[in-house]
Amino acid sequence: MAVMREGENMAEGRLTPRRGQRPAWRIIVLSVVMVLVAAACGNGDDTTTTTSGGTSGGGETTTTSGAPEVPDEVVIAAAGPVLSINPDGPGQNNLPSVQAFFALYDGLTNFAIPKDRAELQAKLQDGNAGLAENVLAENIDVSDDGTLTTITLRQGVISNWGNEMTAEDVRWSLEKTMTAGATGAFWLLLGGLTSIDQVEIVDDYTLTINTPEPDDRLLPGLGAGWTPVYDSTKILEHATGDDPFGNEWLNQNHAGFGPYEVVEFGPGGEEVILEARDDYWGDQPALKRVIQRSVPDVNSRLQLLLSGTAAFSNELTTLGLQQAEEAPNVEVTNMPTTTGAFLVLTMEEPWNDPAIRQAIAQAIPYQDIADTVFQGEAALWDSFLIPPIPGYTNEFFPGTDVDAARAVLEGVDQPLTLAYADGLAVDEEIAIFVQSSLQQAGLDVQLDKQPRAQFDQDKYGRSGALEFLVDVIDTPGYFDAGYYGFLYATPDGFTNFMGFQSDEIDGLLPQLADPATFDQAVVDLQRVAFEQYPIFPIAWTGLDYAHADYLELNKGVTGNGLLRIQDFVAG
Repeated sequence: MAVMREGENMAEGRLTPRRGQRPAWRIIVLSVVMVLVAAACGNGDDTTTTTSGGTSGGGETTTTSGAPEVPDEVVIAAAGPVLSINPDGPGQNNLPSVQAFFALYDGLTNFAIPKDRAELQAKLQDGNAGLAENVLAENIDVSDDGTLTTITLRQGVISNWGNEMTAEDVRWSLEKTMTAGATGAFWLLLGGLTSIDQVEIVDDYTLTINTPEPDDRLLPGLGAGWTPVYDSTKILEHATGDDPFGNEWLNQNHAGFGPYEVVEFGPGGEEVILEARDDYWGDQPALKRVIQRSVPDVNSRLQLLLSGTAAFSNELTTLGLQQAEEAPNVEVTNMPTTTGAFLVLTMEEPWNDPAIRQAIAQAIPYQDIADTVFQGEAALWDSFLIPPIPGYTNEFFPGTDVDAARAVLEGVDQPLTLAYADGLAVDEEIAIFVQSSLQQAGLDVQLDKQPRAQFDQDKYGRSGALEFLVDVIDTPGYFDAGYYGFLYATPDGFTNFMGFQSDEIDGLLPQLADPATFDQAVVDLQRVAFEQYPIFPIAWTGLDYAHADYLELNKGVTGNGLLRIQDFVAG
């Protein structure tokens, strides 16, 4: 969760440590997933001793200054089995599967989100392209008009099958991703890459990508995790006429240039063992042998972490994270992802009336939710955009004014049902606060706690069964004003669950893409969003990750906050 520094304006949404620790546009948008992070320890003493036993994976450990070094083998407790390790396969948006194949493949770049908020904002001065780190690309040159990208590859990069990476591997990989039409194709589409004809090979280690117009999402999209570079030589050995890209084979096998390889794929993907490759082109990862184990029960995942058996346990509850904070061998790190808590209201009458929507916004007890639900560790989401996004302003934020809201809502004689998913404690707490405050403002609000499967089916399926809902999960993948406008406020936007539509916002999106008109358009977007309310933003939380205290991770992947096991470093 986002944490405020003492003495700062909460509207600025600064992310800071807690308890003195380190700072904890077109088809779909990916849901939030947990990212693996960690915090460092040590006081500079170089004294080293060696012990055995008591490690998270049962291997030998070394200790420095009394603190354990990274064990030779660690356990990661995942919320379910690995369905597939093919980025275009059936597990493409299954969190445990994503966690695994992100470790097996490298991309041309890495869409890296720094933990430090000041660094994030500095990099965003160059747009989302500022968040792209070169990985398999040794050099990337963009033409003055922004439409021609020339990529020079690292030479001598060997796959886990011993084949050297070439420009043909890259071209083939991009074609595979686009042909699949899955998550990876989405990321490429956002950057303006829609046809393999836009890719031209110059020589064995050089290729170009032509786009119809400049787009700062191309480079990070090439490193979003679902757009890796494959070893086409090896995969073509397993391709067939019906499966020209070898996807069936890739579901439980891999061929790429990443830091890990799979040494064991257990039955049903319940346990997958990864080992660091000795012949990896880059730096060796801190975690040498990783046992990713399916542990569906969230309390069991927590106990494995607290006992030291697991180095990381993902998808913990808020209460679990609070318990982890108090454990002597565990740290909780916050990442400034795009994640936040918000409400979505139906566009059916009378709720489509802007005056009623504005009054509902005035009745929301923002500060009470931030202070109580998030224990003062979330910043108010006081704009349509979050603070790191260029052009953010909170000048249109209404704040809480129940009396002003009552003047409008007392005239509404139709009850409103606020739904949330069972098992999500934070969502329930938010719903209770909102219900109470709206009832004080004269609006009859009933709560509907639904089974998670039913809630998700109605929300994502846009069934029309939901009137008003709490969402603390879905989040944009980019720090981009136009992207926010598209996702939340246009008919094709994935997080536009209630069919919101605004001619004004539709007209602003092209202006947001033009540097000459951006400055005014971004202000107008936030003004219109707080007049019409495609969503009701409440709190900007970021994401928290609990992990063993002998590890540190200073960056996430994509604005959602995803996981690359190789980004662990020793504490």
